[in-house]
Amino acid sequence: MSQQDSNDSKVKLEISRRNLLNSTLMGGAAFLMPSLVWAQAAGTASGVLRIGVRQEPDVFNQHTMQFVISFEILSLVYEMLVGRSVDGKLTNSALAESWTQSDDGLSWSLKLKPELKWADGSELTVDDVVSSLKFVMGADQAGVALNTTSVVKGVVKDVEATSKDTVKITTEFPTQSIFDPIYIVPRKVWGEIGYDKVTEFKNPTPIIGSGPFVLKEWAQGQSVTLERNPHYRGPGPYLQELRFLHFSNPDAALQALSGGEIDYMTDVPINQVDSLAGTPNIVANPFEGYRSVYLGFNTWNDKGAGSTTALADPAFRDALGYAIDKKAIVDRVLRGYGTPATSVLVPAYGSLYPDLSDIVRPFDLSLAKDKLAKAGYSDSDGDGVIEDKQGNPIRLRLYLPDVETTYPAIAQFLTVWFRQVGVEVVTSVVSEASLLTKVADPRQGGGDYDMLIWFWEDSKPSFPLSVFDSGQIGGLNWSFWSDPEYDRLYQEYKRSESVEASAKVASEMARRLYSDGPYHVLFYPNTLHAYRTDRVSGWHDDKLPPLMNGVYPNPTINDLKITG
Repeated sequence: MSQQDSNDSKVKLEISRRNLLNSTLMGGAAFLMPSLVWAQAAGTASGVLRIGVRQEPDVFNQHTMQFVISFEILSLVYEMLVGRSVDGKLTNSALAESWTQSDDGLSWSLKLKPELKWADGSELTVDDVVSSLKFVMGADQAGVALNTTSVVKGVVKDVEATSKDTVKITTEFPTQSIFDPIYIVPRKVWGEIGYDKVTEFKNPTPIIGSGPFVLKEWAQGQSVTLERNPHYRGPGPYLQELRFLHFSNPDAALQALSGGEIDYMTDVPINQVDSLAGTPNIVANPFEGYRSVYLGFNTWNDKGAGSTTALADPAFRDALGYAIDKKAIVDRVLRGYGTPATSVLVPAYGSLYPDLSDIVRPFDLSLAKDKLAKAGYSDSDGDGVIEDKQGNPIRLRLYLPDVETTYPAIAQFLTVWFRQVGVEVVTSVVSEASLLTKVADPRQGGGDYDMLIWFWEDSKPSFPLSVFDSGQIGGLNWSFWSDPEYDRLYQEYKRSESVEASAKVASEMARRLYSDGPYHVLFYPNTLHAYRTDRVSGWHDDKLPPLMNGVYPNPTINDLKITG
């Protein structure tokens, strides 16, 4: 593609995005005619909530999607068996009306709510539930890593329908971990998709679930449109449509919010929060979040490994940890909107947030250089760059996704600090789609990176812990890190029958991760979101932002109403 063709494409994309915005403001019959029909069926539902987002979904296949925005959107479409409140408690706000554990603790019986329906009006049956769970159960044996494989692997022994409205889940040991979310999907859509096709399945729109909304359209690079499910049980949602509008430029999103073209914006740039706070009819808040931003390493030592064998050496990664001033990053890049981090487990997890203060690495460049030398990495030719054990100069390739404005500034700090201990860093900013190809299974062509800055975000501590299980290599284990003892501890964690027991094992796992260093978790950022109050009512005064993953159903989105 020529530069002119590229520019023309960008202009056309911007015109399309503006047309999409204008169709909302002017009533756009082409978009709203289907909504009007559904509004009659939905009764009180009306209006469009326009959400400006920075991240473009990667895919809407619940088994393989990896971007937070994909999870947040699809969680409005598919339901789980059991709901979850803002404070993490299980609720019967999803598909199951009630659930009971057997006397020996080895099985759960879940009774479904009566007259459940998919969004197209067809019956949602216990067979849909059984097939959804069994598909995940069989993936590991088929050699496929799915997002929720870790929920059932080594945990669930059998799933069966014991009546027309009851499903029985038999476990290997007493546990409540089966209530970690697995989407229940229509058997008529997913029943014919085998393990050989599942990773390539795009789940085309319209995507029909049993949740509050139907995913009607995905115009890649522009928008995702959801419409209210006319067969959702309620209460809510009171919105007829959600429209997620993609902004690659945060300044354009801010202008759209200030001008009333969108109602809600995620990931507000840090340097804009204070200025928005004084804008009439706009609330800009630093919400508490579950996000951890990390520097990850490619620890693989075979085909798909990084540019130097040093990356696979825990002593090398440990030494670099002393060359990172996390407090300086929070103070100077985040402007205080965050906390220096130690673990993939975030403070919002409460008692499951581990105390690692006794092993935390101080920022000490001299100590970092000393540890590198003792580990066998020194500058033998005096050019200022240390060599690995094969005599090659260590020049690390650092990749950043292009959706986060703070990452380049963080990379600049890391480049200076690492250079002072003899390690050169070359930074590249790439699309998230491109970055996903680099973290794909190294046994199947992935790898080809040294370091990356990215983040994880989930309301359940089991998720970030599951990422480092060896079975997730080729899935979400993007560092390709493997530790048999960690795998054993993860299985023990899933067997824990109390919060106290879970916290003890989680702390051991966090210590192994910290010491071995496949990640250096940099900070826990505040989640900076902003929304308008003149056209939309019902915003919740919660510690979590309006758009969140891990709370089912989403309380804020379900309660919002268009008033202007």
